[in-house]
Amino acid sequence: MRYLERKPPPELEPFVQCFWYLNRTYNGGVDGEVLWPDGNYEVIFHFGSKYEVNKVPMETAFLIGTLTHYHQLNAEGNVRLFGVRLKPWGLKCLTNIDVKGLKDQFLPLSTIFPKSDVDNLNQELLELGLEEGLELLKNYILGIYKQTEIVDIALIEVLANLYNDPIHQDIKTIVGISNYSQRQFERKTVELTGLSPKKLSKVARFNQVRLRIYFNPAIDLHDVMTEFGYYDYAHFSKEFKESFGLTPNEYKKWMLEMMNASKKRQKDVVFLHEE
Repeated sequence: MRYLERKPPPELEPFVQCFWYLNRTYNGGVDGEVLWPDGNYEVIFHFGSKYEVNKVPMETAFLIGTLTHYHQLNAEGNVRLFGVRLKPWGLKCLTNIDVKGLKDQFLPLSTIFPKSDVDNLNQELLELGLEEGLELLKNYILGIYKQTEIVDIALIEVLANLYNDPIHQDIKTIVGISNYSQRQFERKTVELTGLSPKKLSKVARFNQVRLRIYFNPAIDLHDVMTEFGYYDYAHFSKEFKESFGLTPNEYKKWMLEMMNASKKRQKDVVFLHEE
């Protein structure tokens, strides 16, 4: 398996999390990728074997909307993938589509961007290597950005603060900084991200919680709970399940099983870490 990410150019940093590449061979059955809610949108171009969601084959180029629970992408055989990870407000900054209806949606990319553009990208990416393919995607997104009427940059900066540091950012304070009324702020946040400010903050917080467990599955869940500002485990567990579709204990057990299985396979796998 080979996975790497590339940072966006400075012009796209407010809207794009990263450009990324994956080359992986799947064994079929339940083998695939687990997608967790993080508020972001994913633009995917994949070649070789086809991903399936709930046994429905995906188009070569497709969009993953914001997620409200975990989903699985399954495949059998080799998949080569170029992707663009857009920040929660990133898609709206590139297109006039109504993002409110994109929750848990896996849509052909031609329903979001011009079909001729998507077809051309499919044809070119099929023949390109890793670096050339990521460069092509970067230039395409940059071209759209330069032709798009940009939304309120100051508001995006406020939302970025809320998303990046949800533990220490109080929504009432954030609203005051935005220079919008509470109602205006909520409406504009939903228009930009498809999520309310409260939901955006919750998604960001619990994604950080999930990552803390992911990177250290043996961690004590009560330590995680207090670190992220919760003091009642039942409340913490309930909100975690609302965010991901399973409890923190279930997630922890799953990650421990994956870690143990990975150790058994490690002697046969080479992981490439790139800057």
